[in-house]
This record gives sequence, structure tokens and C-alpha cells, in this order.
Amino acid sequence: MTRTEQRLVDALGAVGRGVREETLPPLRARSPARPRRWGRWLAPLAAAASVVLIVVAVSAAHLFARPQGRDLRTMGPPRYYVSAESSGIQVRRTATGAVTATVSGPGGPTGYVMGLAAGDDDREFVAEYTGPAPHGGGVATRLYSFHLTSAGWVAGLSLVKGGLLRGLQGGSALAVAPDGSKVALTVYRPVRFGQPDLLQIAVIYLRTGARSYWSGGLDRAGFHLSIPSISWSPGGESVVFLSRWCRTVVVTGFCGPGTPAAQVRTLRVAGDGGQLSPGSVLLGRSSGLSNIVQALLTPDGKALDIVALTGPYRGKTHPVPQILLLARVPLSRDGRARLLYHGVVGPRGQVFLSSDASGRYLILTWRLNGWIDHGRLRPLPPQGGPAFTDAW
Repeated sequence: MTRTEQRLVDALGAVGRGVREETLPPLRARSPARPRRWGRWLAPLAAAASVVLIVVAVSAAHLFARPQGRDLRTMGPPRYYVSAESSGIQVRRTATGAVTATVSGPGGPTGYVMGLAAGDDDREFVAEYTGPAPHGGGVATRLYSFHLTSAGWVAGLSLVKGGLLRGLQGGSALAVAPDGSKVALTVYRPVRFGQPDLLQIAVIYLRTGARSYWSGGLDRAGFHLSIPSISWSPGGESVVFLSRWCRTVVVTGFCGPGTPAAQVRTLRVAGDGGQLSPGSVLLGRSSGLSNIVQALLTPDGKALDIVALTGPYRGKTHPVPQILLLARVPLSRDGRARLLYHGVVGPRGQVFLSSDASGRYLILTWRLNGWIDHGRLRPLPPQGGPAFTDAW
């Protein structure tokens, strides 16, 4: 365990031990007919946040530096963001939430969006749709590219070269290489009933349509393996991905009670494919750092932005940890990790983290959608609605 890992373990543990049951809101199933409003969460969120603030200040002041404005904002966030919703894709103004464009399922009327990723200039996007394969034949995943105009309209929507993946179910992790030449995504190849699906990372070369697949080498007996996030090294020669092992999965994206295991790994993806296991482990060798649900390499390659869960498990049907922490962890031994945001998890299933090309502006999509501004979550519509991932 590195010195940075040990200090982060100590701080996360201190936060978890300081959370009291009475400060946490009860978990309730979301009503599909009435989206949950932001105001109903303000009181319990404020209560839990106050406890976390006290614990962090007393027990972990030596570890976390206060978020600095010059690191997370200069001229303001991007003007538009793209939201994946049940009806397809919507483009919205960051300042007002007004919808400027809608794309209704180019993957077919029964398809759905699994992932969104932005290119290096924050105007080029790739969307991942999963649905029935054309002309029958099971499932298929399609990748479409498009760009935003200065008015927030969608232009140039088209299937990318090599972007039809027959027989593959899309995962939620998707990333565009810094030079825009490649896309990496997680896919599943269904196997026989009663056996686990084959998890893979697919790399598609957008100029030629060539593909490579990486799988195997990370399976552990008795555990379910998932890869919930992918990012690229600055040079685009390697992917950085989070691998998680759960004994049980109570909600999509959440391990059941017990000690999950997680590693942030790097993998060089040159060639025709291979196993996932070659490469190195960047973070997560200790059990204290195991409950990481998202991890992205910053665009400069110097740090990891991680989302970790801690605190007591709550909920009768789907118990999940109740405290969410977003931290920036430097890869250098002498760097200091910084706590960027903390909040109460609530009943939302999955957590997604995305960043703009500069790494200054982070979006969290969970029970609340928003971007991180000076340690606060600035809400982005829709709140409590159907959006499950955002990008800008």
C-alpha cells in the first residue's frame, strides 16, 4: 500500500465511523409517476453533510486540501451538456436546463442508450445504443457520433465505422481517446443460460473501423466482475479502467454487504486484442480502498478522480452504503488527495462520473444530477427524472 493509499484509507474510514444512523434519510422506492424533487432531500442531505464536514475537519484535515477555485473553474463550465434519458438523448443548456435538441433512439424504437462520451474539444460526442440486432439475430450494440453546433443543435449524426457490434450487449463505460481516433467501451457477450456473461473491453478505430477485444485474466472464483468506468491515457496508447469484484450485487452498480474488491488498472491496447490482466495497478490494492464505484484518469494523466462509498448500509430490500465521496488522488507519492464533494447516496442505483476535456468540470449523475463547483453540487435537470448519465 502506498503512502497516499494509506492516508486516503484513514480518511475514508474516519468519515464512515462518524456517520450516525439518525442523520441518514430512509430509503424509499422511487415512484415512476412522480419524479423526486430536490427540495425533499435538502434537510437530510444537509444533516449528513454537516456530520461529514465535522469528521473530515477533525480527523482528516492533514489529508484533504480545500478545493481550489482555480483548479475546478476558470471561465465557467461548458454551455451545453448531453443527457442520456429513457427517450433517447437530450441536449440542454447548462445555465437554464432548457432542451435545445433531442435525438430519439437511432438504434431503433426498442433500443436504449447505455453510454455517452465527449471528445477532446467538448463538441464531438459518441453515444452507445443497445437493442435488437438488425434483421433479427439477437442483441446488438451501435455507436453513433455527432457534434453540437454553437446553438446546441445536433449535427452530423451517423453510425461510426465499425460501430455495429452484433451479439454484444453494451455496458455503461465508454470513452473517446484524446485525439478522437479511438473509442473504448465495455461489452458483454451472452453465453449459455446459468453461466456468467463474458465481459470485454472493445476498442474501435474510428478512421478504419478495425476492432480489438480484451477479456479474461481478472476473474475470481465466487465473485462477479464488472468494469464501471474507462478513461484514456493522455497519449491514447492505454486505457485506464476500474475493475470491481462483488460477491453479490444488490442494485446495478452496488455490491452487497461485505467487502468488495476494486482496482484501478492500466492496459496498453495496441494490437489485435488480448487479456485484461497485463499492465499495472494504479490504485486499490488495499481493502480500505475497495469500495470505489467510479475512477477516471485526469486528462493530464497526473491524478485519478474517484467516487467511493462508505458509511453504514441502509435499506431492507437493496442495502447500499450511505455516504458518497468524490476525491482527486494524485499518482505521485508526494501529492495530497483532495476531497471534492460528499453527499448522501439514497436509493439511486448507479453512479456515473464524467469530465470535460480540461478535467476542471466534473459531472456526477446519480440520484441528483449536477456538476461540481467549489465542493458543491450544482443541480442539472432533470432532477429525479430518467437521466442516468451525462457528458459535456
